[in-house]
Amino acid sequence: MAKFTILPPAATLAALLAAGACAAPAQTADSAVSRAAEQLIRQRLDEAGLARADIKLQLLPPRGLPACAAPWRADAVDSRAFSRMRFDVSCPADGWRGSFIVRAAVTAQAAVAARNLRAGEVLRQEDIGWESRPVAEAADLFGQASPPLGLAPRTAIAAGQPLRRRQLQAPALVKRGAEVRIVARQDGIEVSTAGEALADGRQGETIRVRNLASGKTIRGRVGADGAIDPQD
Repeated sequence: MAKFTILPPAATLAALLAAGACAAPAQTADSAVSRAAEQLIRQRLDEAGLARADIKLQLLPPRGLPACAAPWRADAVDSRAFSRMRFDVSCPADGWRGSFIVRAAVTAQAAVAARNLRAGEVLRQEDIGWESRPVAEAADLFGQASPPLGLAPRTAIAAGQPLRRRQLQAPALVKRGAEVRIVARQDGIEVSTAGEALADGRQGETIRVRNLASGKTIRGRVGADGAIDPQD
């Protein structure tokens, strides 16, 4: 005897499908925190111009984490270092709140020293290489969109080491003991005279300068061309 399967009416089938969709589990707290943490990390990397990122997350949830009938909310509370971030989570359905600790292992392509660099040596294109390196603070590294050209190491940097912002500075435009040009401008009138720098100076820094004509010592700001703008 042939057997037949009786299918439910279309309306009943649609209702069953809808019920199944409603019964799908809500977003978990872990997934909410993971998504928020990765989004924050990628935003920091993008701002620093760091590409080819690899992100691995370890989540430490709070004790007594309940189920939540609504999607969890996750907000970054402390994200200064990728190695230890804190995210607060809350369940809109019942008001429960708690905190996750997130430990992120992040690598990305960053600028490194292509050779051994001396302190004060102005960086050129051939001095900079690009390699995958661990990222603790994205803002401290350089991406290919903004290489550290024209900056100089504060101390020697070995080949292969990451070039960090805190290790670099603008080169000195003025050297102590060198002759400089003191330029005073007012109401469209410019007057210049020779001076002697009494300290090294970078663009924007204020240093002491001796006016060679009068012998008077003044304070002046170093301009982009090395000229001194009197501040006294």
